[in-house]
Amino acid sequence: MKQLSALQKKIINYDTNLAKKIITIIKKVKNKIVKIIHRSSVDLEISAIKKIIRRVYPSNEYDNIFIERLKVFPQALKMSFWTDHFEWKSINDYPEIKGKILDFGCGSGHLDILLARNGRVVHGIDLSNISIIIANYLKEKEREDVRNRLSFAVADVTRDLPKDELFDSAWSAHVFEHIVYPGPILIGMREWLKPCAYLLISVPLGYAYDDPSHVNHFFNEQDLIS
Repeated sequence: MKQLSALQKKIINYDTNLAKKIITIIKKVKNKIVKIIHRSSVDLEISAIKKIIRRVYPSNEYDNIFIERLKVFPQALKMSFWTDHFEWKSINDYPEIKGKILDFGCGSGHLDILLARNGRVVHGIDLSNISIIIANYLKEKEREDVRNRLSFAVADVTRDLPKDELFDSAWSAHVFEHIVYPGPILIGMREWLKPCAYLLISVPLGYAYDDPSHVNHFFNEQDLIS
């Protein structure tokens, strides 16, 4: 076999190194494009909801609290954030939460939509008008069978009564840590639930997920009961 000259070897090495550099550059560009596309889709999801927030004038303190929390944690506007969230999946560990479910303090409704996708019938209520408008906006983007299992409304359980039949069970996720005096809430919810219905309450443990709007901190079951 003919021996390669020193110059030919240099050319081959140069070409090989150049090809490696080109491949590396292509990979970096590809990764950047993927990130840009992902960021754009996320921005579209968030911006659509932010338009609703800008369009609807806050009508009470609960609207303002909802808006401030979203400023701090806008990821909560994305359905992808909630898809694998333990909160809605944990309901499966409590067979008592069944039938027509009342969600007290539903917020933007993301968790209820996921429950409805999985066959649950849920009615979400909240004191924030803006959050309910967002929840109904998201609901309309779902399939018809999911929409039929969902409903949202502004309601105060201490003053309002359910418009239809009573609920079989209820749950409340990350709400009671924001309530100074939960007693009237629990009394009011009795008027919304069937006799002997179960209520599942989920709160952060101690100072987990702490923010300035938390007025109660629960370190054990006794704290929640008292």
